[in-house]
Amino acid sequence: MVLGSFVKGMTYPKSVYYATNPYGFFYYQHSLAMPFAPWKEADFEWLGSLYGLSFERRVSPRGIQGEAAWKEYLDRIEGYLKRGVPVQTYFGWRPRKEEEKEGKIVTRGGVRAFWWEGLKKEFRPDTHSFVVVGMDRSNDLLWFNAPIAGWFGMGKYVKKPLFNLKKSLKSLRPELKYTTMVYSPTDTPPKDEKTRLELVKKRIVKKLEGDPVTYTKEPSYRQLFGIRALEGLRDDLRPHVFVRILEGRKRKQGIAPLGVVVWLKLSIFQHRFMTSLAAEYLEEQMMMKEWEWLSELNILYHRLYISSVKLGPIVTSTDGSLLAEKSEPVLREMRGTLDEVIKHMKGAVSP
Repeated sequence: MVLGSFVKGMTYPKSVYYATNPYGFFYYQHSLAMPFAPWKEADFEWLGSLYGLSFERRVSPRGIQGEAAWKEYLDRIEGYLKRGVPVQTYFGWRPRKEEEKEGKIVTRGGVRAFWWEGLKKEFRPDTHSFVVVGMDRSNDLLWFNAPIAGWFGMGKYVKKPLFNLKKSLKSLRPELKYTTMVYSPTDTPPKDEKTRLELVKKRIVKKLEGDPVTYTKEPSYRQLFGIRALEGLRDDLRPHVFVRILEGRKRKQGIAPLGVVVWLKLSIFQHRFMTSLAAEYLEEQMMMKEWEWLSELNILYHRLYISSVKLGPIVTSTDGSLLAEKSEPVLREMRGTLDEVIKHMKGAVSP
């Protein structure tokens, strides 16, 4: 996290809790789809406001492509680094072609990416972000910080050829290429810790209630937030609605039913992961009441994830006319778990 460069003691679990991501739920109605990455610009700006920092996200100017875009991107990163500002940006993960041909997906590091399997390449979220902390263009070198790897003690700072970054950008979706995200100091003083915690708890309630401002700055057409989003997903998991959505996305978008189910599974996994991270921070701080509530939510998401995994074999082995019947037991299981999640969240926002 770039935030850690300005805030002493900032860890990834702490930033996840302060951003209130684990308490939110964001769903595109009638799609069986949620954003894969829960971090939105609204979250980055919120974190900055707690510490007197401004957040800026930039992309290459419209119309610039190829070498010109690459040069502008490097100039932009270099400009930030000269001001002592680290830069968060994206790279693309590139599975080995020979492995993909065999129906497996293996990252360049050799890790089998089971979670992506079933998704065609054009629909796969094979991207990641990292933080640039140094660059030597004359010697083709880049120094970066991989936040999760550093948090796990796997090497906080890494040096790689700058050319590797250039190659990895080719596989990125257009809206992510040449993106930079930074925090910068302002004249506004940071809030004290007591005030920060009070504001975080208020934002948690707004997240649960589904206040769109706490989720995204984009138009909210067909988007549901908070408890309403959970209710929307639950309703879309009725067997005949579920099948209708799968058929519609295959017809309109070319996404096979397994691809839709894999995306759903991935998104649920993200919620399970985020709640476990924030719970780790709460336990560390001995905020046990909050830890217990979030841990219970994590268990519910884990159950939901297990059910979503079961859907994969069903949609790949069942004829369309029988899919509603064959998937009904698992879908009923998922709706029941979502009812428990909704009840858990309503209990937190009720007077």
